[in-house]
Amino acid sequence: MSDPLDLHMQGGGAALPQKDVSRAGAKGTICGGVEWYYGIRYGRLSKPDTPRSRVAPATGQVRVRHLTEVPVFPQLPSRLEALMGPGIGENPQSDEAFYLNVWTPKGGTDLPVMVFLHGGAWVSGGGAARWYRGAALAAEGMVVVTLNYRIGPNGHLEEDAPDADQGPTDHRPMEDILTALQWVKDHICDFGGDANRITLAGQSAGAWYAWALAGWSKAKGLFDQVALLSIPQISPWSATHRSTFTRDAVARCKEMQGHGEPQETALLRAGAEVLSRHTSPLGAMAPMYLPVWPVAAAETPLHVAALYVRVTDHEMSVFLPQLAAGSKQDVARLSALRAQSDPPNLSHTCPKGWSEGWSEDWSGDWSGDWSGDWAETVTRASWLSFGAFAEAIAKAAEECGRKVIRRQFAAQSDLPGVGAAHCFDLPFQFGNPADWHDAPMLNGWSTEAFEALSQEMRADLAAFVLNDPQPLKRRLGTPLPTACHIL
Repeated sequence: MSDPLDLHMQGGGAALPQKDVSRAGAKGTICGGVEWYYGIRYGRLSKPDTPRSRVAPATGQVRVRHLTEVPVFPQLPSRLEALMGPGIGENPQSDEAFYLNVWTPKGGTDLPVMVFLHGGAWVSGGGAARWYRGAALAAEGMVVVTLNYRIGPNGHLEEDAPDADQGPTDHRPMEDILTALQWVKDHICDFGGDANRITLAGQSAGAWYAWALAGWSKAKGLFDQVALLSIPQISPWSATHRSTFTRDAVARCKEMQGHGEPQETALLRAGAEVLSRHTSPLGAMAPMYLPVWPVAAAETPLHVAALYVRVTDHEMSVFLPQLAAGSKQDVARLSALRAQSDPPNLSHTCPKGWSEGWSEDWSGDWSGDWSGDWAETVTRASWLSFGAFAEAIAKAAEECGRKVIRRQFAAQSDLPGVGAAHCFDLPFQFGNPADWHDAPMLNGWSTEAFEALSQEMRADLAAFVLNDPQPLKRRLGTPLPTACHIL
């Protein structure tokens, strides 16, 4: 069960000896002081060959040699592939991809656990993507679990055959994650973890699910902390909208199949086409599949003791088209953003920190390809779609007596106009540069610079998971030059 990329956790290192191991019937490998177990099954479709039926708990393990051989749920290429590379494309796809993966320090017992939920705009990604290899994080003294949950049409369209006894479910991906969390609660002690010290972490869509689960009574007791990385503010679908969308997507799927579109991609492409018919406000993200969920307010009560809330400085830079400076569309977009958002301490030429809660004294290095208007556009859009919601969640939790750790990620990509973009923090957080070898956003980063920032990121998140002392507010990826460079 060897995995070449696991032999080079820090990139470019010599091959480390490996040995097969087993725990609780799961087969794994130990390398560099960390054991890993791939493709552990936590669920199955309650109705075989019915991809939108409920999940049912299950056990077992798929026999694979590489993490990238673990199936993920059906999807099209990510729209952020130009930034992150095609990492998810190596995994096979399956409607039954209810798998999780575990990394645990050798010989550890009663260790804190971090369960990570991937992002991907509710339509792509998977816990088995090489991007989320957990070996380096596990080496910080925790058990790391990644998992797949349903996305795209199978996660968000109406059920095609509701259970006559139980009725339809509005929250299919949430039920998937809940089932996986119950597996963790029941079995993680077999892998050296403490079932009473579980942190649920998520990035982007995964962060939204972590937050929603932290406010859902069904999930109470399954974890006691949440780490919300780049949580977006969304308006969940109504049941009526989902019904209309399902009707349109299924009808278009049948048309496509009638013209020769393969069955395995027809619904994916049909759904993408129906999404493209919808519009979003200027400066917002493009329409996405979204969950049906009754709560959208940041003030919803949470059943966790502590929160780690992090945003990147330029979340929206990769979602906004760079329009011709001064064009009618460019002016209209900035005007719309000015009317909708008011980031605290905004300077139109050199944006400062987003609020007193995030930073008071930062001056960022906005590379020479950033005009003043583009910097303001990105800052306002990032606050509107990410920053304001993250800060509202943090303040609401504090008012309820919860411990809140605030973080901003400041390190920047060398790609023009990207800066500290959405997802740019992930390679450093997981500390696995070999798995990001084809990510354009890392071009220009030396091995030494990558590892220095990664050590900072891993230690910071580990301190939260391990409940070690740490500053309540901090910027990661600094120091940066003190002067702004905006042309």
